[in-house]
Amino acid sequence: MRKKQSIENRIAFTLIGYTVFIVLLLWAFQILFLNSYYHTMRRNGVVEAGTEIAAAANGENFESSIESICYQNRVSCIVFDNRGEIVYSVDMLGRSSFIHNQGKNAMSRIAAPIIRGEKTEDTFMFRDERFKNDSIIYIKAVTNSQGKRATIMLNAPLSPVEATKDILISQLKIIAVMLIAIALLLSKFAARKLSDPIRNITHKAKRLANGDYLADYDGGGIYEIDELAETLNFSAEGLSKVEELRRELVANVSHDLKTPLTMIKAYAEMIKDITGDNKQARDDQLDTIINESDRLTELVNDLIKISREETDAANIVKADFDIKAKIEDIIARFAAVHEDYDIIFEADCDKWAHADGDKIGQVLYNFISNAVNYTGEDKKVRIKLYQSGEKMLHVDIIDSGRGIAPEELPLIWERYYRSKNTHQRPIVGTGLGLSIVKSILTNQNLPFGVKSELGKGSCFWFELPEQKHPHKYLN
Repeated sequence: MRKKQSIENRIAFTLIGYTVFIVLLLWAFQILFLNSYYHTMRRNGVVEAGTEIAAAANGENFESSIESICYQNRVSCIVFDNRGEIVYSVDMLGRSSFIHNQGKNAMSRIAAPIIRGEKTEDTFMFRDERFKNDSIIYIKAVTNSQGKRATIMLNAPLSPVEATKDILISQLKIIAVMLIAIALLLSKFAARKLSDPIRNITHKAKRLANGDYLADYDGGGIYEIDELAETLNFSAEGLSKVEELRRELVANVSHDLKTPLTMIKAYAEMIKDITGDNKQARDDQLDTIINESDRLTELVNDLIKISREETDAANIVKADFDIKAKIEDIIARFAAVHEDYDIIFEADCDKWAHADGDKIGQVLYNFISNAVNYTGEDKKVRIKLYQSGEKMLHVDIIDSGRGIAPEELPLIWERYYRSKNTHQRPIVGTGLGLSIVKSILTNQNLPFGVKSELGKGSCFWFELPEQKHPHKYLN
């Protein structure tokens, strides 16, 4: 099992580790590589000075240029002619100048390969045992504009760095202690800055788990925690709505189960105790029992159906079908049962659609059933089929009822939700129809929706992909 670690400890370990890394990095560059780094930089400086002197050989004031360059770079210089004789000398170092404290012949022998033209330049490292001093010797051949050849020898002393190392080591120790102390303080500050809003969110999330959906989550101004807080606020709001719908669902289902069960029991007792020998009364009561049993069966089937639609979205069989004929068939089924209703069908096109025809039939059945239940006293339901755009068919199912309030529109697709604007006549159905519609159309990625205005009725709609009429393929 992974060991848990507090934010404060994790931040502290991270900052201390980063501090140790920085100190080690400084130690490496300032202590371990100081000597070689210094030698490299000094060597590059001497070579650069030699290059400048060689470039100045073509000038009129060659000697003054040499002095200026030697002074700026803190080097000494000797100039040999093509016979090895010293023709010019610049001493900027005094006793530190190795080339001026050695014999002329010794320096000529060192520069001999360059003077003879065997090389164009060379670099040496010498140690003066008398003064325990290291020096860099740089020799380079130069030619002026008249074609005269000369050789320059530069000497740059290397200062001891041991004393500097000791100073840097002392400073690094102090810096390391200070950085670690700062890291600990920063870790405490950062951890508190991060952990306080997280602890607050955790505390409120526990309240959410216990059913308190009113907690207001705050991320403390930290972007990532603010996003978490917004997500939890959204979840709490959603859970609150779900809980409200759950209670309404339990109440509605309990009512719809209780009513037919009560009637079934009552009529069964009547048959048993009173009308057992009266065939006419017994048959009427048995018909009531059968009808109420059918209502129970319808409720159970709808619950099973919506569960299947949500869990088996892949079970979709798309094919070409005559949408106009399907609408007319469903209208005929309703007309046979609701003879006193006026169901009007208007089709502006004769098109075929491409979708799961059986499931679209369920959509149409539920929409029309919903319109029949909620239409106005005129008992009129209008259904329209027309082309929407180039490749889509649009279906409207319109009732003349009291409409749906704007705040209720997002909720009507939830399970077992019924609009509060019901009618005086009894509402037939389980309250799951629109939820089934939502599942079917969502699983097929088909657009759908509702337009409603209080006092003017509602219009439920959906769209289907258009498919060419199969008879046209023969033309």
